[in-house]
Amino acid sequence: MSERWRKEILNRLLDKYERTEAFKKGELPDRRIILRLYGASKTDLPAYEIDNHFVRKEINETVISMQEQGLVGYEWFRGEENHIMKRLWLDLEHIDDAYRAAGRQSAKTLATAVINELEQEIEGINAEWIIAYYSDTKAYIQSNYRTGSRISEKEQERKNLYQMLRFIDGSSFSTLTERVFSEKCFGDSKFFETQMRAPLLSIMRKYVSREMTDAELLQSIGISRYPEPLEMRGNILVNGNDMSVLESGFCIYSGDIETAQIGIPDTVRRILTIENRANYFAYRYNADELVIYHGGQYSPAKKKLFEKIAAAMPKKCVWYHWGDIDLGGFSMLLRLRKEILPSVQPYRMGKNELLAFQSYTQTFSKDYADKLRRIAENEQLADCRECIDYMLEHKIKLEQEAMLT
Repeated sequence: MSERWRKEILNRLLDKYERTEAFKKGELPDRRIILRLYGASKTDLPAYEIDNHFVRKEINETVISMQEQGLVGYEWFRGEENHIMKRLWLDLEHIDDAYRAAGRQSAKTLATAVINELEQEIEGINAEWIIAYYSDTKAYIQSNYRTGSRISEKEQERKNLYQMLRFIDGSSFSTLTERVFSEKCFGDSKFFETQMRAPLLSIMRKYVSREMTDAELLQSIGISRYPEPLEMRGNILVNGNDMSVLESGFCIYSGDIETAQIGIPDTVRRILTIENRANYFAYRYNADELVIYHGGQYSPAKKKLFEKIAAAMPKKCVWYHWGDIDLGGFSMLLRLRKEILPSVQPYRMGKNELLAFQSYTQTFSKDYADKLRRIAENEQLADCRECIDYMLEHKIKLEQEAMLT
């Protein structure tokens, strides 16, 4: 008997078994799980070539041996008994023996183990996107008794993933380069890049943003290839230095934000964060303003900057945010209100702008509308509902670059 062919055949049979509706319900199928070898227009085992005597004989002997062990049944092609097999099937009464002989863990056993792991991980996580990923993965496995492409079947790969997501969720770092992150998390400076970067980005594209680039996604959780520049223009003091003399603006690199001392003169009346870089540079600020480049969903380092700005704001100063009039723009405004300052006001993010620049608006899908509708239910966006309701009614959104035309 060939061990190679035994595992190949059993794994093909077990794959078919695990795809049945009966398996998902925890029942035995009422029909045989069959591999067709010869006599049909399509074979389930292409290697079984009747003209290849040595391979055909080896497979025949393997199947006969497996039948004697109670793993499979088989049927000869009529008129070719003891020569050509027509089909074989899984012996469902000895399914556990089949798994052992294939060197494979039962999908139900694996599913139960992974579900238990996910439940334990969820208990210690705070980040909403990680909880959403774990919860959706758990629900998928409970419905299908399979991990699918959502999480690895290999225990060590799952452990690596859990370790990384716990580290991201529980760390207070503002920013780390990829290799420093990898060293701190795994004790290997290249492990993240070679093994974990791709699976992390795959999760984040689905649960954080599909619009952000890979670099922006990683930056949003404080991981970057190089230190992040935190850009601003206007009236501000950094470590006692008046930065307003730099009319074109300046930046603080993320590695310095923890120790940077921020001061804002009492003459400053408005702070404006701007999502888009083109709008940031096009905006002509006044002496009583501080303008900050917001970018996409902000990183831990930029959050630290915003916290220091909020703490240094003069009493009569108002914080405004200018973003796209879309799901992303309002989610950024909401996040600023939740995490930085509840009184942050929208700037040029209303119905009037949609009407004024209507020829530049874009349409969106039903799925997008559902997400926009959900975010609008948050009480902290009550003042934006007129605009969002108009967007939903007409299925339009507007990027802030259009306002530069």
